[in-house]
This record gives sequence, C-alpha cells and structure tokens, in this order.
Amino acid sequence: MDIHTLACVMPPLGIASIAAVLRKAGHEVSLIDAALHSSVRNDVWAQRVVARHPDMVGYSCTTAGFHDAYDVCVRVKQLDDRIRMVFGGVHVSWGRDRILREFPAVDHVVAGEGELSLLALADGRNPSAIEGLYSRNGTETTHGPEQVSLCTMDDLPFPAYDLVEGFPRKYLMPLFGYRHHPGANIISSRGCVYQCTYCDRSVFGKSFRWNSPGYTFEQIKWLRRDFGVRHINFYDDLFTMNRARVATLCKRLHEARLGVSFNCIVRVGHIDSELIHLLKMGGCWMVNVGIESGDQAILDTHKEGLSLDIIRRDIGKLHNEGLWVKGLFMMGFPGETVESIVKTREFAHSLPLKDANITAFTPFPGAPITRTIRECGEFDDDWSKMDCEHFVFVSKEVGSRELLEQHRTAFIRGFYEGKAMRKVYRAMLLQSPHSYWRLLKSAPEFLRYARGMKRGDAL
Repeated sequence: MDIHTLACVMPPLGIASIAAVLRKAGHEVSLIDAALHSSVRNDVWAQRVVARHPDMVGYSCTTAGFHDAYDVCVRVKQLDDRIRMVFGGVHVSWGRDRILREFPAVDHVVAGEGELSLLALADGRNPSAIEGLYSRNGTETTHGPEQVSLCTMDDLPFPAYDLVEGFPRKYLMPLFGYRHHPGANIISSRGCVYQCTYCDRSVFGKSFRWNSPGYTFEQIKWLRRDFGVRHINFYDDLFTMNRARVATLCKRLHEARLGVSFNCIVRVGHIDSELIHLLKMGGCWMVNVGIESGDQAILDTHKEGLSLDIIRRDIGKLHNEGLWVKGLFMMGFPGETVESIVKTREFAHSLPLKDANITAFTPFPGAPITRTIRECGEFDDDWSKMDCEHFVFVSKEVGSRELLEQHRTAFIRGFYEGKAMRKVYRAMLLQSPHSYWRLLKSAPEFLRYARGMKRGDAL
C-alpha cells in the first residue's frame, strides 16, 4: 500500500464543484474517486464507468496521474466509443490542443475553470462557441474563445460532497494535521497574485477571487450539520490575503460555536497580531507556511516577496499566539547548492515548528521556470514522476539525484528525531488522538517506511 494514501487522502473538490453545478442545472451526475481504491486496475475502472451508461465522462488529474487517467479513457472508448471524453485540470490547461493531438481518445479539453465550460458542453452548445474548450473535429482540432467569463464564487453551489463515496469518514486529513475526525477540505478563494517560478497558473491565470464570509460560514455549518465534519482544511493558496474577509469569518465562527476547528495556509507578510488572535478565536488550530528555502538567494530567485527575516518574525508571532505551525519546504531548486540545502535544514531547525513537509522541486509543464529548465541541469521530463516526491530535476550545482535523496532523508530525520519533537509527540496524544489511532492501525506500513528512512545515509 502507498504510504502517502495512509498519510492523507482528501475528497476531489474540483470535480465535486463541477458535479454540483451540472446537477443544479438538471443533469444526472455521478462521481468516482480513484484515490480511494488504489488497488483497482484500470480495466476494472473502465468497466465501472461504462456500466453507468454515461453520455460524457470528465477526468480531472494531476500531471503525475495523467497517463493513468488516459489509460482508463482509452479502455472506456474501446468498450463504447460513443461516450465523449473530457479532460480538465491544471495539466491539460497547459497542454490544450497538444493533448488532443497526442492523445486521440480525448474528445475535449477544458483549459481553465471547469464549471461554466462543462455546463455549456453538457447543455449542448456548439463547442466552438464555448470559452476555454478545445475539441476534436475529425482529424482537426478546434477551440472556442479564450476563457474570460470566470465563475462568480458565491453563485456556485456547495461541492457535491454527497456524491463522493464514503465522505467524510473514508477520507483522511494529513497525519497530525487536524484536531478531530472526520474532516473536510474547503477552497474558499481561487488564484494567486504572486508569480513564483515553479507555480503553474494555467487554470486561474492572474485572477484572485474569494467567497464571502457568509458563504464560507454557511458551508462550514452545512458540513457540520449534514455530515458531522469537525475539522476543516482550507486549501486556499492565499487564505489570509483578504484580511477583512478572514476577520469577519472568524468572528462568526467564534459566535456560532459550531465545534469545528480548522487549518489554513498563511502567507507571511499578510498577517498581524490582531488577525492571528482572530484566527485562534475562530477555531484555527494549525497554519501551514510556505517557507521553501533557508537561503535568501534562492528565495529572491524563485519565491516572490519573501525574506528570511519576515518568515522568522511571523512564525514567531503565530507560535506565541499558541497556533501550531507547519513549515513547507522544497529541495532541488535550479541554482541550489549543497550549502543552500544545509542552510534550509538549519533554518527549519531554528524555527518553532510543530511539523514540516519537504517536497522535491518539480518543474511542472506550465510553470515559468520550465521554459529554461534544461539550461539549469538534468531534467527527466517524465510526467508520471512529477509528483513532488521524485527528483526529476537535478541542478548543475548539486549534480546528483542520490545526493538530493540523502539530504532529504537527513532533513526529515534531523527534524523529527530532534529533542523538541518529543514534546510535540506527547502533546499530540491530546491534540490529535485520531492520528495516533491511524498510526497504530497501519503500524506495519509506517514502520517499514521509517526503517527505509533510517537506511538512508544521514549527512
């Protein structure tokens, strides 16, 4: 079993949002989440899809999952070639007509937001008139206008969580990243105003929009009442960007006392002591902070508007207010040296973090850095490995994939085996008891993973 499916499996919000829009318009919709059943073969998935007799099948997949999704698509076409195949998401929003040219079983690609484009297609509108839609017309490809009619966030129905099999109890929030089970994820804003080199913005472009505090509050209340959800994970890239929105939401949550805690991503530089206090008052338990690197030169090149001093200052404020802080780091940047990596490890250890995550730098196809990535080092352009776990890129300065793996192992072992973390483990018995139950339930798998980490060469 994949250790990552034991550590975190969250419901597919993007496709659930599209399903809700289609259902509201009168279309019959069903939803399958393959992430819940990693052992099911693709031919079996295809049979299950065809058994539902759909007119159209929509696939949302990551770059790493694209080939798997396409394999299912091909098998569905072989069983019933009348079914139209539509792909959406960030990967195909980058690829657009290239996806149609290179993958002949795909009939349509939605570049950008999916709700309005897929609804227009399901309603029978002429594909060439639908914004953001790329289509196959015999051996040719056609496309409608560029997408400019973006969704009005508060006009969208809540995602169709009820169509997701086993929601919410079959889904698992990040291990030791929640207070109570069951949990749910919410995306209450879309887009980002920053332009980090490694971020693919093919779906939302430069837009940044958000749900009103009232809409988000009603969604949380609905999840608590109808599904028994007790913890929310906000997946917004810039949750605290609109300060007034967050302040109002936290005040309403505090007054309502729904018995729901939450996590969110905080962008340093967009918080202050008063807002941190409001987050805590509204039920915020843990915040994730995108730190990426402990080398200022790397941040200046790849992460817009961030400094080590501001990171240290704001994490100190969050910690002092009693919020648990999880640091998000990345390793393997273009231009990164071994010295840079060591700085990142030392910086992480110097911060009052309760948890950390370190991913492999991944030049996704639509990210700005990808245009010049081959000039910076060795790049394995294998989509199936672009999961932020495999080091598909190795900088000229580091020169070795094995060395990157060794440093990642050293980062993880050094962080989690430190003395400060022993207090965290004890506190987690009370703070996140369900996580300990999960550890015990899947102890053999986690122990095998831990032994593999220990076999890695510490630096």
